[in-house]
This record gives sequence, C-alpha cells and structure tokens, in this order.
Amino acid sequence: MPRRFVEKLWNDISDIYEAIINHEFIKGMIAGTLPLDTFKHYVLQDYLYLIDFARAVAIVGARAPNDDWAAIILSNAGAAMTIERRWLHEYLLSEWGIRPQELSQLPMTPINLAYTSYLLATSSVRPFEEGLAALLPCFWIYREVGLEMLRKGSPVPAYQRWIDTYGSEEYGRVVNDVLNVAEEAFNRLDEEASLRVRRAFRTSTMYEYLFWDRAYKMEDWPMRIWPSLNKP
Repeated sequence: MPRRFVEKLWNDISDIYEAIINHEFIKGMIAGTLPLDTFKHYVLQDYLYLIDFARAVAIVGARAPNDDWAAIILSNAGAAMTIERRWLHEYLLSEWGIRPQELSQLPMTPINLAYTSYLLATSSVRPFEEGLAALLPCFWIYREVGLEMLRKGSPVPAYQRWIDTYGSEEYGRVVNDVLNVAEEAFNRLDEEASLRVRRAFRTSTMYEYLFWDRAYKMEDWPMRIWPSLNKP
C-alpha cells in the first residue's frame, strides 16, 4: 500500500537519521573499533529499555480503535521483541556470562529513563495515534540502520550478530506490518492531530539518537542512584 504519511514522517527526521548512521558508535561497530565495554553498556541498557517498551506497546495496542490494528500491533511487537531477545540479548548475555536476573539490580541510565518515561506517558495519556507514532522509531530506525550496516558488515562477531538481527527479513516483515497500520491510522487525522503525530515521531527519533550517543559516552548518573540492599 502507498505510505504517503509515513514517508512524510521519515522526511521529517532525515537529519536525525543521518546523524545516527554517521555516529561514532555505528561507525565503530562497522569498523570493529567500538570498545566491547561500550557495546556491553549499550546492550544491557537496551535490555532494560525493552521491558518498558513492551509495556508501552501493550497500552497502545489496548487503545487501538479497531481489533485488526490491535492484533497487528501486539503480535508484531511481540515478534520483534522475541527476535531481539532470543537472537541477540539472550545470546550476548550468555556469551558474557551475565544472567538476565542480574539486570534487575542495574538502574537505567538517565537517557534510558527519560526515553521510556516519555513512551509510557505518551502511550497512556495522549491519543492512540500519538502513542503509536512515539513507538515507531524503535522499530523503523533499527530496521533502516540494520539494512545500512548489513551492506558493510563488521569483523566483530557480536557486532555482526546485532547487524544480522536488525537487517533480517523476519525483522523487516514485522516493521512493514506495523508501518501499514500506522499509514491507515494517520491518514484519517486532521491537520492539527497530524502535526502532533509528527512531533511525537520526531521526539522519539531524537531519543533514539541520544540513546546511542549517551551509550557511546558511557553516560551514567553522577552519583549512586539506587540504595544498596546491604547499605543503610
């Protein structure tokens, strides 16, 4: 189906996408020069991110105005997260000797907390279409970055596995199905509602850029953010 509205969304964020694809994090994965500790920091935070992303998807799916859209959003989001968890996160955690249960003691970084809080708030209190628009960059940006990187590859097995995951045909089918729902939903909006959707999409895309940027800088809280169980 023609995707005139979602094409407009992509045009709105072309500058941010260029900044993402040219970021030192992405270029370092391709060249094999990205420090593994930096990649680990990113993956662990991404694991935590997906927990709240799943909650936001569930909220948006439940608020969909028709059952077909709800089914497509929920089933494809579930498929995407299964791909990410099983093909990527669980494999990498196993390779690094980290149990998923250990991550419950890891706090989100400031950017991760800000991004997921935005997604949960938008999906909960804003109209369905804005919630869906806020979720789209997580699907779509990763798909496009994965395809771009797939053409170049990486000499580091962990980085290549990441590239293969998001550049895969299976992940692409998931993204296409969600984009089709978005096109149907957004085409029905008036000018003011359309503008709010475009703003939500661009805001989440900016968060996607910042997620990579802050991971590259190994950003964390300036002081200990969580109290420890064994300390008063």
